[in-house]
Amino acid sequence: MNTMLLVEICKSSASVYLIFAGMATHKWWIPNRQTRAVLLHILVWLAYGTVLMNWLTFGYFYPAAIPLVLRTLIIQAGIFYLNIGLLLPRLMERNRFVAYILLVIVLVVGASLLYELTNDWPLIRNAFIALRPPHRPRFPHGHRPIWGPWFVNNLFSSLAILFISTIYWAIAQARKRLQWEFSMKNENLQTELKFLKSQINPHFLFNALNNIYSLSYTHSEKTPEMIMKLSNMLRYMLYENNERKVSLQEEITYIRHYIDFQLLKIEGQPHLEIDMDQVDGSLMIEPMLFIPFIENSFKHSNIEDIRHGWIKLQLRTEGKKVYFHISNSIPARTYTKDVVGGIGLQNIRKRLELLYPNKHQLNITSHDQVYEVDLQIDTQ
Repeated sequence: MNTMLLVEICKSSASVYLIFAGMATHKWWIPNRQTRAVLLHILVWLAYGTVLMNWLTFGYFYPAAIPLVLRTLIIQAGIFYLNIGLLLPRLMERNRFVAYILLVIVLVVGASLLYELTNDWPLIRNAFIALRPPHRPRFPHGHRPIWGPWFVNNLFSSLAILFISTIYWAIAQARKRLQWEFSMKNENLQTELKFLKSQINPHFLFNALNNIYSLSYTHSEKTPEMIMKLSNMLRYMLYENNERKVSLQEEITYIRHYIDFQLLKIEGQPHLEIDMDQVDGSLMIEPMLFIPFIENSFKHSNIEDIRHGWIKLQLRTEGKKVYFHISNSIPARTYTKDVVGGIGLQNIRKRLELLYPNKHQLNITSHDQVYEVDLQIDTQ
């Protein structure tokens, strides 16, 4: 079978394919997606075989041609599914191009030889005899050359099937990629909505306003400063967060303002160590990644107890990498530690997975009355 035959078959089978495909892809007819896909493949091959039979017999159904059609379908289906199921996923996806090309050559040449080697099977030979035009000379049995024109035709038809299967695989991969991106966008959107809702912490805002009220009531000189800091924090949460990324310096400013408000409610000198000097403030980063862990430390360290409570915070950069570390005391009382800053550990991990896939490391440990968080982010 030559390449022109394959082209004619593709043209002729288009309408049959559309009818079968329309039926097989209806969810109401077959709800299971995998079953629909298998049925669709079967129907396409049946339609292809029917058109092939029609072409070989010039519109007449010769039962003697059935073995010839079946042989062609089996060989071409083998090429098709070996390519999309084995060669492309295991070689092309892993950029093993040389190995793929070599195995494709072996596959195509082997398929073409298989055509020739099966020509002497009685059923195949009888099919050729029945379909041979009267004017075409016949090779004596066993004397037809393997490397003749028929081998070349079979070689090109095998290459055509290989090309079609590669296009099919590429389209299927593109579709999977689009579905994955759509799913990730939806998941990212849901996570971001939860994140944004959690940032405007009513408890923090009420405490901040109460602290400012207390400062104003006592005519403290800090009142205008704290009002300005709260205003900047609200602006950052509501407006700057709309940006995809912010500078690390902006994030640090927000962190310092947050800590200043937390310190207003602590009498005496708390055990608080902050080191954020070794930072490249120009690095761009996703907003509000560190504040949940800081909020968690202030919430659970009992830092108000200036004798036993403590917090240590360090933020530094090396090249394009950001290193965040925070540790705090664990009071003797028992409490639930799985909620971080109102978002929850699971939500924080999910945000990092979505925003920095394979570009972050998060380690959270609790031992010897010490709670530690280490976060490394590659911003490159």
